[in-house]
Amino acid sequence: MLTKKIDRVLFSGIILGLLSFGLKFIVFKENRLVRGDGLYLWHVLSPYELFLFIAPWILIITFMLLSQKRDVAWGITGLLANIVILLVFLFIGQSGTRLITGDFPYARISIGAGAWLFLLAAYIIIVSSLKHLRSRKLFIFFVSSLGFIVLVIFAALGLLEEISILKEYATRKGRFLNEFGRHLVLAGTSVLFAVVIGIPFGLLAFRRKLFSKPLFVFVNSVQTIPSLALFGIMIAPLAILSQRYPLLRELGIKGVGGAPAIIALTLYALLPITRNTYTSLEILDPSVIESARGMGMSKIQILFNVEIPLSIPVVLGGVRISLVQAIGNTTVAALIGAGGFGVFVFQGLGQAVPDLILLGALPVIALAIAIDKIFELLISMVTPKGIRPQAQRVGVRDFEEAA
Repeated sequence: MLTKKIDRVLFSGIILGLLSFGLKFIVFKENRLVRGDGLYLWHVLSPYELFLFIAPWILIITFMLLSQKRDVAWGITGLLANIVILLVFLFIGQSGTRLITGDFPYARISIGAGAWLFLLAAYIIIVSSLKHLRSRKLFIFFVSSLGFIVLVIFAALGLLEEISILKEYATRKGRFLNEFGRHLVLAGTSVLFAVVIGIPFGLLAFRRKLFSKPLFVFVNSVQTIPSLALFGIMIAPLAILSQRYPLLRELGIKGVGGAPAIIALTLYALLPITRNTYTSLEILDPSVIESARGMGMSKIQILFNVEIPLSIPVVLGGVRISLVQAIGNTTVAALIGAGGFGVFVFQGLGQAVPDLILLGALPVIALAIAIDKIFELLISMVTPKGIRPQAQRVGVRDFEEAA
């Protein structure tokens, strides 16, 4: 009877966290290139610190078993999971301070498999808690972001500076900020172009059904092309055009760099935006359109006063999908000289330095999650309450069906 009351997501997070105790917590390397030796929690923590790390897990299990139905219990569970995240990073940083001595001046401390799984388990528990919370939005925001906020404070205070990935960042801080801006520009520009092209195409497909079939065949087909192949396809024609027309070369349009990356990313971003624009118009209640016609509205008035306002939430859902997808695909664009966080990923692969790979990969993940949450909030603000559930279902379902 008890197991029926236990949330499965929360339970899976706890099981994953408990299994993480049996994995190596950190990896000690004599320098950044060697493989290193893994160390368990009890190898790097004092008995007091080990108890401090175990305590949140005991409390989380207690709340799961005894008071799962109460809102305050879910809030405390989410806060405890945030504490787990903070302790993971704090103890990794302290391990570096203890292990990196004069005998190993070039030593590095990397995050081990156990620590990664602890972080994943804590994230799963936080997601489960947020799903059940019915508190005020400020408290929900506090539960969802406490770990990140305090983590930034820890980094600013220098408590995490011995972690290898932060050492990689410290030596490339200027380059990191430049590539961060480059990544945003590439992804944002391509999605902006996709919005300018995709929304009119979706509207035209709705108005002219004969046009819809070849349009969706094209945008669906683009999604089947591997990103690296699509970037490569752009190189030859743009290189020829830049050689033939010097003005294009002066404008920065050539076979490698930002131009082919933006074109490829724009093509990838077309499907969600076009599909959601088409679907947002198709799902409108015909009686609403008939009422507008009965009031004497012209087609243009119906479009701008009825169809577009009601379609905005679903269209924004398509933009949300496109932007998150573009942030990920932009990483590959570094292979054709476009820049972005992919520079660090491929440098790390070439040098066999996992922490350098993570320096490029983790910001991409964080950026995608942040953009997704921002758009989720924006969509909820512009969606009328009466169509909110329908808009949320359509936003993802139709893209998945099309893909």
